[in-house]
Amino acid sequence: MSVYRLKGTSGSVINQSFPLGEGLVLGSSADCGLQLEGQGIAEHHAEISLVDGKFLRLKDLGSATGTLLNGERVSDAMLGSGDEIRIGDCRWMLQAPGLRPERVLTGDAVEQRGWCWRRIIIWSVVTVLTIAVAVLKWKPEWLAFFQV
Repeated sequence: MSVYRLKGTSGSVINQSFPLGEGLVLGSSADCGLQLEGQGIAEHHAEISLVDGKFLRLKDLGSATGTLLNGERVSDAMLGSGDEIRIGDCRWMLQAPGLRPERVLTGDAVEQRGWCWRRIIIWSVVTVLTIAVAVLKWKPEWLAFFQV
């Protein structure tokens, strides 16, 4: 039996712990070992299996939205303590009790989350400026409202 477990860090699995045995299928179907709720989760999304009794393997089962490992989309990869797995809005950290994680969430993965907010701010500023230019060009009489 494996000493590994998945610790939920966000989404519907937050603060939940799931021990890993020989194999675990993750997905929205009721016959999955770990049934997930949320958008972008396939019926049989991914599988974590024990290889040679001591290594863990993550395999995407052909999902449309993909499976992320440490911020990168993977189809088949070996896992280590401290790896972050993401399916839809659910995230887990792979833990081995008593072992220090070999790696943690990469800087690139953290940067991707931050970039989302920057993109929203940039597009908001561009939109406001576009509206301001349009008002100045086609409806300058609207500016009389702001004159004292």
